[in-house]
Amino acid sequence: MRSVLFVDPPAFCTSLEGLAAPALRTRPLAVAPPGADRATILALSAEARLAGLKQGMPVPTAQRLCPDLIVLPPNPRLYARASRALHEILRIYAPTIEPQGYGHAFLDLTGTGRLFGPPQDVATRLRHEISERLGLSVSVGIATNKLVSQAAIKAGRRGGGDGGKQELLYVPSGDERGFLAPHPLEVLPELDPCMRTRLEDYQLDLIGEVAAISESALCAVFGRQGRTLRARAQGIDPRPVLPPERRSEFHVTHTLTTDTNDLGILFPLLRLMSERLGRGLRRRGLTAGRLGIQTTYADYATGSRTVPLRAAMLDAELWDAARRAFVLANTKRLAVRTVALTLDRLMETEAQLELWGGGKAVQRYGGTAVVEDLTHTTLQNAVDRIRARYGAAALKGGPLASHRQPPTAQEDPTALPPYRRNASLHQTTTILPNVALPSMTRCASAS
Repeated sequence: MRSVLFVDPPAFCTSLEGLAAPALRTRPLAVAPPGADRATILALSAEARLAGLKQGMPVPTAQRLCPDLIVLPPNPRLYARASRALHEILRIYAPTIEPQGYGHAFLDLTGTGRLFGPPQDVATRLRHEISERLGLSVSVGIATNKLVSQAAIKAGRRGGGDGGKQELLYVPSGDERGFLAPHPLEVLPELDPCMRTRLEDYQLDLIGEVAAISESALCAVFGRQGRTLRARAQGIDPRPVLPPERRSEFHVTHTLTTDTNDLGILFPLLRLMSERLGRGLRRRGLTAGRLGIQTTYADYATGSRTVPLRAAMLDAELWDAARRAFVLANTKRLAVRTVALTLDRLMETEAQLELWGGGKAVQRYGGTAVVEDLTHTTLQNAVDRIRARYGAAALKGGPLASHRQPPTAQEDPTALPPYRRNASLHQTTTILPNVALPSMTRCASAS
């Protein structure tokens, strides 16, 4: 029998801000991007929620409802450092951990009963140790799958539980459907908003009401998603708990502070996003076979497109593909609000140097072997080492003077690009920190 835990520190970001500045612990706090006209709240403290504020609410509206509200800018370094410290504690008890954003994680305790005892005891020890070492309170949902363990926490909070002060939320094996049935649809995790609106149009408000409908009736309305919806409404979720190294895709999303359709803003943004995805691929020795983009416009309409990749892992390749995909997906003249990039069809890469290759290597992607020049791969590795040592700001992109023009009518933008790693896609300006160089070191600069 599976044992899955969902660890959820309530108000994780604002709790960390309170630990860093104790004077803020009893004040209503919100985390939101600074300087944006239509910035929305990313995280809230318990005091701010009691004032009627909600996540996603515009900051001006929140400040009118709560004049004492303190708005802080996001501090991703603090959140990431605390998440790593939290995961170090979780790894003591769980062989498999699947992070879910800052501080949140699924734990698979299947087969650890003889080592650590029942999952309820493990959850109790986790909460105590996290509180003692990090000063954070956490909620823990316990069930036989990811869906119900996460739903247990949402149901507990909806029922009036106060974050980490509530009791452990345990759903015994076999009671999944009965546990979910009396709760509203908002308790069901990862329910698509459009699907929820359709269900409300049919006056279906409870999870149990959806579970009682036949699969054929749900598929007639929602297509193939109807089968998944009915299974989840019954508490069935076969998804395994996967560590980050086994993720099936990489995803990054950015919401602009101001809606725009200026390519001078959007293309540099795509460059930063593709570089972030590329670093994640290279850290795990993976390549991607497809890149997808989704754009959300000012009227909340969306556009999406995917383009194939030739086992890409370099920043220049991913950025080029992101620009091509954006040109295809951007079918409206409206300003863009949100951009999301996704890499999938991931494969492990293996390199074998050619004996007489003169700086070339045979890269194997799945079952395909490709002979390629190592120059750009070596350059990319050097860029990664500089950023790892001196920070992401050590290297900054130069002017984007050579954007690829939109595809012409005679050019198929969805086709694989020519396999040329020698194409210069952008310039890079190197900014090194003030460090003392050894006396024998020479610095050469191109004239």
